Amino acid sequence: MTNILRLWWPLLLAVALIQAGNGLTGTLVSVSSEAQGLAPWLKGLVLSAFYAGSCVGALLGPSAIARTTHVASFAIFTVVLAAATVGFGLSEDAMVWAGLRFAAGFGISGMFATVESWLNLGTKDAWRARVFSIYIMVQLGGLAAGQLLLNARGLGDAVLFFLAAAASVAALGCLRFETVRNPPAHAPTHIRFRELLRRAPMGVAGVALAGFAWAGLMASGPALVELIGLDDFAKSMFMALAIVAGMLAQAPVGWAADHADRRLVLAGLAALAGLAALLGLLGKEMWVLLTFAALFGASTFPLYAVGVARANETLAQSERTAASAAMIVFFTAGAFVAPPILAYATAVAGAPGYFIVTALPHLAFALAAVSALRRRTAQSS
Repeated sequence: MTNILRLWWPLLLAVALIQAGNGLTGTLVSVSSEAQGLAPWLKGLVLSAFYAGSCVGALLGPSAIARTTHVASFAIFTVVLAAATVGFGLSEDAMVWAGLRFAAGFGISGMFATVESWLNLGTKDAWRARVFSIYIMVQLGGLAAGQLLLNARGLGDAVLFFLAAAASVAALGCLRFETVRNPPAHAPTHIRFRELLRRAPMGVAGVALAGFAWAGLMASGPALVELIGLDDFAKSMFMALAIVAGMLAQAPVGWAADHADRRLVLAGLAALAGLAALLGLLGKEMWVLLTFAALFGASTFPLYAVGVARANETLAQSERTAASAAMIVFFTAGAFVAPPILAYATAVAGAPGYFIVTALPHLAFALAAVSALRRRTAQSS
């Protein structure tokens, strides 16, 4: 871990700063959408627009890298993100927010595609799950810091949006210290989504499931706590606990994924997440919510790193830049559907609807994964 941090700390610090601003912005948008009493379709549009923009940003990421460099691509996408974040502080119109969410998603996803290409090209497969686990851990640390800033809402939401934008701008200064400034790369090879899915179906499905869980928690989680009627401190505790639990799980899960069958690790994580969501049906007490947050965060936030590592087992070095973008698209596809589905589920069934809809895809993935592995074991024997 020390070697990883020594090599990549400037890039990881930049990601942490950006995620601190992103976490604060996402929670403010979610809470404000619920407090304004927006119709379910409009609330779902505002929350999901971020992931629509993410899909576009991920698709354009490899082109930006090919035409410029990793450093320049990172800077371009981060500036777009910062500009969109400033916009939230200048308007309260829901449709304007949907457009700004799209732009923010575009910027942050293009930045992530750049960073993940950077990390993939500079990492050997034997270390890939651990490198990406630390990368996700750093992301979550930034997100946790952003949640705690929610307690400063007395300064006004606009001030907090501007602070979030400033964090993204500050991240650009970290790049001057990065030693792997433009990682060595073979001529990039395009890989079709269908081909990536054929080679590593469980890795791809695990990444899509990670997107569903991430958006379900980060975009719709604060709205859930608002619906139950708890205050801003409870919202920040709920979100921070889920994120910290996800951070603490990254290192042991990453180690396990580098030393065991990554498909089994994915199945185990999904099963635990599904059971954690069912636990939320026990009631609206604070201990229930916090237990759900801790277990769900610990089991879902590592899904992305393990899924990416599993998919990269099947790739040539020249395919990894395009595949990094493709994995973000799969993640975004899962994330895009979560907010509107959960918005309608809570509109129809209240808080229990959130937990039921959250549990189903995780349990289905775990069952399908175990069944597929058993069939392959039987065929090989």
